Amino acid sequence: AMWNGVQETFDRLVQLPAVTGAILVDGNGVPVRTNLNPADSQMYANRMGQLVATANSMVRDMEPSDNLSYVRLRTRRQELMVATENQHTIIVIQDAQSLDASRRQSMAARNSTST
Repeated sequence: AMWNGVQETFDRLVQLPAVTGAILVDGNGVPVRTNLNPADSQMYANRMGQLVATANSMVRDMEPSDNLSYVRLRTRRQELMVATENQHTIIVIQDAQSLDASRRQSMAARNSTST
């Protein structure tokens, strides 16, 4: 049942605007579902695994009872969101320009309905 929840979360995240890649990584750092090629998937899994481990230890240092839920990383070209859930890691890669455009559209839509 736990695994189904992780798969559902993965399927939901893939539907987000501007998603160019998504990787579901198991507790051993192995990509188990992905829409990228195996080499890229493993590279993202390795690198983001290191980033999550570092961020998580920082969170624990600040507040021992707390847990990291996700990390968002923005570059000029893309935005990566890394969420950890039940020993699994979900990595979502979004195109930054498309993402910004969709955020502007949804804000404009919200503003026009509130007037």
